[in-house]
Amino acid sequence: MKQLFITLLCVAMSNSLSSFGQETEKEFKPRKGLPNFFNKAMRGAAIKAAYLGGSITAQEGWRVLSLNWFKARFPKATFTQVNAAIGGTGSDFGVFRLQDHVLRHQPDLLFVEFAVNDRKTDPAKIVRAVEGIVRQTIRANPRTDICFVYTIISDFLPDEQKGILPYSAVEMEKVADRYGIPTINFGFEVAKQISNKQLIIAGDSTKINSTRVFSPDNVHPYIETGHVIYNDVLKRSFEKMIPAVKPATATHKLTNKLAKDCHDEAQTIDVSKAKLSANWALLDCKTDTTFNKFREHFQFVGKAEQSGETITIHFRGRAAGAFDVMGPDAGRIVAIIDGVEKQPIYRFDAYCTYRRMSYILVDGLENKEHTVIFKTVCEPFDKAAILAQRGNKIANPDAYKPNNWYVGKIFIDGKLL
Repeated sequence: MKQLFITLLCVAMSNSLSSFGQETEKEFKPRKGLPNFFNKAMRGAAIKAAYLGGSITAQEGWRVLSLNWFKARFPKATFTQVNAAIGGTGSDFGVFRLQDHVLRHQPDLLFVEFAVNDRKTDPAKIVRAVEGIVRQTIRANPRTDICFVYTIISDFLPDEQKGILPYSAVEMEKVADRYGIPTINFGFEVAKQISNKQLIIAGDSTKINSTRVFSPDNVHPYIETGHVIYNDVLKRSFEKMIPAVKPATATHKLTNKLAKDCHDEAQTIDVSKAKLSANWALLDCKTDTTFNKFREHFQFVGKAEQSGETITIHFRGRAAGAFDVMGPDAGRIVAIIDGVEKQPIYRFDAYCTYRRMSYILVDGLENKEHTVIFKTVCEPFDKAAILAQRGNKIANPDAYKPNNWYVGKIFIDGKLL
């Protein structure tokens, strides 16, 4: 019997992981390279680079530095970026938002960065999501080049210092091998400099005595130090790929799947087009002051503020879910999967002193027709106790009294019926 997973992603994540490195590390594997990128760069064409990842990529760090380097290295070409990074998110979220956040912009180059945020994800789920990203991209445009990059967290250090990839990167390497995708491991150089006493993993400033500090928190690099190292690794890896003469363009092909159930049909649907019960309110993110900051991701946010309101998803496929907003006034929901009601799902956690994007995913379904219903539970619960898990307190009780659900998009991996 297939196992059913209900995945909940929160933007703030813990730093724990299990390390299951399986192969000797090399900083850079060119495989089939980036022929279409270099064809355009060397003839001075317009190039759009997309960055799909988590908070490390969302920082004004290696993403910005690499784009500036491209402009300097290939001055005749014109470079623009698609910033598709959302903090705390992994590849299973990335594959569902890929069409909306990346592919509709028709990028020439796609960077994929999820090794850190996938560190607690089941290996099979990593392959399903990452292969789905690759196959959707090739299907949309077989001349879009893809490059995987692996960032580092302090918990990866023991493996990286031995020259071993963390297990999440090992799973991505399987996909890279299948499709000939170049991979760049930023973490190897960081680990080497720490081993050589040239770098400190974390500290309150960018330098302690005369030694540079990588990050303030063991995860997010300082722009002036850690991100510079990341960009240096990227630059020398790209220099190794630059051909002596302008390469011919190449068409990337869809080979046999590595994971038969990969998320290659994942998509999002605007909440305004979903099947909603009677008492939902649709808030326009262009004009609503509360949700205006999410307007790049949502046209509307659906608001349910009483128990029993539902979103019904009738589809044929393997997974369904919701792209929502957590915050002080968020409550709980239950998922009803083909008539079977599951345990309550909290849309409030210890980080909910502010609003942030998150998601729910019902995965592991058999590839057939399903009905998934998400139903609101807007009754009170002990939010103060949940906040106390991280030392947070309720400063404004009125802000925490409602127990609403805010949804911007619906996910499905399959076909909506």
